[in-house]
Amino acid sequence: MEWNKLMATRKSCREYTDEQITDEQLKAILKAGCAAPVARGKFEQVQMTVVQDKALLDLIDTAAKAGYGDENFSCTRGAPTVIVVSVAEEQGQISPMMIASAGCVVQNMHLAATDLGLGSVYLGSIQAVNNSFEVLYKLKLKDGFWPVAALAVGNAKEPAEERAIPMTKIFTNIIE
Repeated sequence: MEWNKLMATRKSCREYTDEQITDEQLKAILKAGCAAPVARGKFEQVQMTVVQDKALLDLIDTAAKAGYGDENFSCTRGAPTVIVVSVAEEQGQISPMMIASAGCVVQNMHLAATDLGLGSVYLGSIQAVNNSFEVLYKLKLKDGFWPVAALAVGNAKEPAEERAIPMTKIFTNIIE
């Protein structure tokens, strides 16, 4: 897809069909994630975990509901695939630069999903599972890694349409 059309078509999708994405689509999305910039080039401090197991997706939702104290909350948005991006702690803390790096990884994957005609949405709410040892164990994270961002992806119930993007959408201050 041409870049400007891709940007005008990208949107946050919150309703998916039950149909799973293909292995080829998943591979293209993960490749886009691997192409993202990472702070200080520390790619070894980032881990992507693909979750397509329905029971684990339900457990993630249950843990997020508990974390947010909201029984109506859905972290996974019902998507058949969630790609969790985790980062390594350094000296007992998670670096803000590594969280930003995880955001870059998710954004690259979000754009790749759009280019493939799939729906997707950034899930910052995945951090709510950090209080669930059961979820953390089942995500098979390397030692010292914590989920900080994720991408829900699948076939959208309603396709995204190209839209106008006004330059006034985000306040911009130009200093000359």
